[in-house]
Amino acid sequence: MRPAAACVLAMAVFGLIMGVVGCEQMPTGPSLTNIVLSGFTKQATLEPPDTSLCCCRAVGSVTNRNTVPVYISVTLTAVDTRGQNLSSVLFFVPDVAPGQTAPIVAPGFPVPCNAIDHFTPEVKVRGLVEPPL
Repeated sequence: MRPAAACVLAMAVFGLIMGVVGCEQMPTGPSLTNIVLSGFTKQATLEPPDTSLCCCRAVGSVTNRNTVPVYISVTLTAVDTRGQNLSSVLFFVPDVAPGQTAPIVAPGFPVPCNAIDHFTPEVKVRGLVEPPL
């Protein structure tokens, strides 16, 4: 092997090792899993409310019990009495401070409320990063 090629190879291996070792010593941030959802209720979207007609929305709340502010995405799936998924909607709750409870009013279920037995939530949480000064 030529000396120049050996030098480049050695530097590449050294860089890879330093990258792995450097990342292992980085402090981990706070956990973002301490999110509490309230039980969701159904609300007809028509006035006056009629649960036998289209459409329906899910109403509830989310509480951030983390030590940092977060963005929360909740995918709610409407499920019927047989366990069949009827429809899903994505609801986004921005900038929820530690200890704050935020309302969720998720419209968009194109089925009557009386066809929905319950909602199944899937939560994704992202921490907020403040820009450097």
